[in-house]
Amino acid sequence: MELTERSCQLSLLEGRLADLFRTGASPTPTGRTMTVLTGPVGSGKTTLLQAFARRACESGARFLGASASRAERTVPLEVIRQLLRVAPLSGAGNPDTWARLGRLLDAGALTWADTDDTDHEETARATAAIGGALLEMTTQGPLVIAVDDVHHVDVPSLRCLDYLARRISGLPVLIVLTEAPRASPWRPDVHAELLQPARLHRIRLPLLTAEGTFQLLARRLGVPVARTIAEESHRITGGNPLLVQALAEDQAAAPRPADRPVAGESFREAVLSCLYRCDHLVLNAARVLAVTGEPLHGNLLSHLVDVRSRATLGAIDGATSAGLLNEQGLRHPTVSQAVIDGMTAEERARLHLEAACLLHEDGTPPARIAPHLVGIDELAEPWMAQTLLDAAEQALLDGEVETALRYLRRANRGCAGECLRARIRSALARAEWRLDPQAAIPHLIGVVTAIRAGHLGSQQAAGPIQYLLWHGEVDKAVELVNHLSERADRSDPRSAADQLVTTGWMSTFYPGVMVDRPAPAAAARDPLTLARVKRGLAGATLLSAVLVRGDATAVEQAERALSTTGLDDEPNMWNAICALIAMIYADRLDLADDWCDRLGRNAATPRHPTPSATLAALRAAVTGRLGDLPRAEKLADEALSQLSPKGWGVVIGIPLAVRMRALTFMDELDAAAACLQVPVPPAMFETPIGLHYLHARGVHALAAGNPEAALADFQLCGQLMNRWRLDFSGLIPWRTESARSLLRMGRRQQAGKLVRDELARLRPVHVRHRAAALRVLAATEDGPDRIPHLRSAVRLLRQCGDRMELAHNLTDLGHAYQQAGDRQQARVTTRAARALAEECGIPVLRPSVSTARRGDAEGRPDTTVVIHGLNDAECRVATLAAQGHTNREIAERLFLTVSAIEQRLTRIYRKLDVNSRGELAARLRLNRAGATVLDPPLRGPDGPGPRPR
Repeated sequence: MELTERSCQLSLLEGRLADLFRTGASPTPTGRTMTVLTGPVGSGKTTLLQAFARRACESGARFLGASASRAERTVPLEVIRQLLRVAPLSGAGNPDTWARLGRLLDAGALTWADTDDTDHEETARATAAIGGALLEMTTQGPLVIAVDDVHHVDVPSLRCLDYLARRISGLPVLIVLTEAPRASPWRPDVHAELLQPARLHRIRLPLLTAEGTFQLLARRLGVPVARTIAEESHRITGGNPLLVQALAEDQAAAPRPADRPVAGESFREAVLSCLYRCDHLVLNAARVLAVTGEPLHGNLLSHLVDVRSRATLGAIDGATSAGLLNEQGLRHPTVSQAVIDGMTAEERARLHLEAACLLHEDGTPPARIAPHLVGIDELAEPWMAQTLLDAAEQALLDGEVETALRYLRRANRGCAGECLRARIRSALARAEWRLDPQAAIPHLIGVVTAIRAGHLGSQQAAGPIQYLLWHGEVDKAVELVNHLSERADRSDPRSAADQLVTTGWMSTFYPGVMVDRPAPAAAARDPLTLARVKRGLAGATLLSAVLVRGDATAVEQAERALSTTGLDDEPNMWNAICALIAMIYADRLDLADDWCDRLGRNAATPRHPTPSATLAALRAAVTGRLGDLPRAEKLADEALSQLSPKGWGVVIGIPLAVRMRALTFMDELDAAAACLQVPVPPAMFETPIGLHYLHARGVHALAAGNPEAALADFQLCGQLMNRWRLDFSGLIPWRTESARSLLRMGRRQQAGKLVRDELARLRPVHVRHRAAALRVLAATEDGPDRIPHLRSAVRLLRQCGDRMELAHNLTDLGHAYQQAGDRQQARVTTRAARALAEECGIPVLRPSVSTARRGDAEGRPDTTVVIHGLNDAECRVATLAAQGHTNREIAERLFLTVSAIEQRLTRIYRKLDVNSRGELAARLRLNRAGATVLDPPLRGPDGPGPRPR
């Protein structure tokens, strides 16, 4: 071991050595015949003694050394034998003398072996004889006698050393001993007699300072690494040189440099070495503290350590424990782990069981008992599983889901009672659902059976029923609700409240399932029940206020609800999510985005994938409505990556719809179509989430040139909303979207009627949907009549902040200005539309259907080209390109960017298997007037060929 921060102590020893050689001076002028190096185990006493021994031999003094150990402290005269064994090597004496000393040691050993009384007359004579022989050696010149670990020296050797120490005053003899502070000395009476303060010169070896730790590490690892890990290393080791050296060895053996200390096998062995060299009391205390995590002077320690007096425990401190213990217990978790690793599984389980029983008898809260119950082999007592369940439920309330799962899994393995096991499985489903909803499914099967058997009531069944709804198991959920309703205590207000809350959420998730079910009669007029129901359904009430009544004050209520709740608790989570959705439906996207950020900053949210993924999906929806399409698509991807498709259940429709819609408007139709390949539960279409999915699918179909399929999806939305009595435009504007599809199909009059009906139904808070309807209405009008509708739509969109829809409206308005002859306004408006489109990530700006038709007619009124396999936009581009227009001319005419035209032409050439505008014109046969209908060539294994008819 390195001699770090030990130069002062070595200098003091060298000074005592120099006194032995001073002519005419007593080597012990103060009468102190012994020097004792005192310091904790591992502090470097042996290393310092060895360095001093080398200096003594170099100076010409004779040196006799011995080292004591705990294993040999019952062997009589073992240390004296070690001292005399090396004496001939110093060059003094003759064979007869050593033979006589050997006989004295053998006789003395037999004498001490035959009697336990150290004050016996025979042992006194043996001590005098051996001590006298040692004293004779002091006349042969300067002598240094060193004994390492004097606290382990056998009693006869201590007696002999004491005999010598009392007679060497004035002689050139120096006795150097090393000693580690002990909680209880081996033989306190004999130690006290030898180590009398009047004859001692005590040199203390403190633990290393932070600077000393750095120096030791720097010599082993180099300055850069030492500077990085020194501070943390000092906290871990307390400055114990042995532990610091072990950390350095582990760091050097690490496969790559680390920015913090690496505690490996060397460190673990060093910790255990220190503890084994301390008192057994310290070792046992360290084990108890490592297992229980209690402070040093906690109540458990005195009960779990086999000690008769608490005063003995009071002797344990940093000095007696090699710096490993302090008032808080083991000084660092790394040390605690090393102690635990050094125990057998049986030892750990025994301590955990004893600690759990003691804490239970004292009435300790379950959260303190549960960690010990996890570590035992068998839950033998009924209270053990119940304690684990109680601690897990508290952990769930605190957001510590991983901790709750550890308790619940252990309780589930060891619980025998059916009712308690059912409650444990219910709590397990709740905990698993927050981390992975798919992992909750096996527990739900057991919970369903338990509810049918009557082992769970309405309160414990509420969560599992919601998880069944999440996974689309509607029939099982309805069956359980009916079962609970039949066996409920109608006079119990709490049971009635639980039923009302459960059925209320079921109606929110699946409005077509529970819409006609009557409420429990017992709860009709009970104020306490109604208050509980109101609190449990706060989120659903906010949604109803926005959608049904168009209540603007619901936004304020949503803000108040979000300020007092979060996503860390399940009931709060549902209410918080509904409050966010209410803000979205009320077009308060700025507030919704702000609250998404606030909830996301909660420390518990990122740790729990289910609420985190749900929040990311809502944030993607908000971002998409604000018009930031690339970010919306990215957020939707992040949400989808946090849970598996099966784990998402029916809620997968939210991120899929956002992603499909964003990709569609970014003109990435193939990527949007890939979203349709993701499997979704059939039950999703029984929920409002399915409406958003159908809406996004219809938007994609319309953009892909299939207005018939789009119209079918939009009309299906309308049918479902009518069936569920949710025909509110703030939910899905299916009439507006249907009118857009009808326009694309040329059914202009029917589209106008439908969109006017939509405008009559819209509430004042539904600003976005009113603007969208006005844009479609403008497309049904002729001439300058379109401009007022589009200007009103632009004003409303600027109010709600939807930049993407605003870009499209400005495009239509610019085209309307152009047709009205106001070219200056057309240029300004079109320029603003393109700038917004670039900000939103929209590569293509299309005028509305009516506008596009007029634009094409102006270009070539006698030619209409319909090409099977190309959508409407591609047909228009192909026609203009075949007529000889440049890319820029086509872009200006169709209000697109030049790059968008180039991308479309590339796709057109590939689909039609042509390489130039000339080939395109020849294939489209535009040299003759009239309508041309052309199928693209069919590509087979051998290349292009005609499509079979």
